[in-house]
Amino acid sequence: MFSTAQAEPPAVFTAFFDGLRTFRADFTQEVLDRHGDRVQRGAGEVFIQRPGRFRWNYDEPYTQVILGDGRTLWTYDADLEQATRKPQAEVLMGTPAVLLSSVEDPAEVFVIAAVGGEGETEWAELVPRDADSQFEAIHLGFVDGMLQRMILHDSFGQRTDIRFTNAQRNVELDPGLFRFDPPPGTDVLGGED
Repeated sequence: MFSTAQAEPPAVFTAFFDGLRTFRADFTQEVLDRHGDRVQRGAGEVFIQRPGRFRWNYDEPYTQVILGDGRTLWTYDADLEQATRKPQAEVLMGTPAVLLSSVEDPAEVFVIAAVGGEGETEWAELVPRDADSQFEAIHLGFVDGMLQRMILHDSFGQRTDIRFTNAQRNVELDPGLFRFDPPPGTDVLGGED
């Protein structure tokens, strides 16, 4: 699917990330094991506000929220009535969440290269500069300048394929999306925020 990497990021990658303030989209996500068998599927909606804020609302297969408010990373599971919190900066370095929500130059965190096209999709490959990253490579697919797909290859041989639909760039987002107040009765694990 991907051709030999070229020396610099594709223009579509640069154009998308330059001036990126917000991003919202519906998504579907599949996790495939090293043999290509699907081990997990999810769907929901994502909101990104730079710098440092994001919210992934999973509606399938169960209700879950992964939220970064700039300081704290929250993971909330509605069925278990449980939330965990961790320092956001420690958990997310070198991950796709940093790529989308950080205002830092992605080239400081990733080696970025154009890897050709496939139909209407233009691809960029990102390899984390940190050898200890949990990801070996990230492939971003753009159609007509909009991010439509993200394929994550982790160090365990798994592949996570995220497809974005109804994507919007630099739209107004409610600041309340990036605050998390645990519902009454929620068991909160982790340090103080």
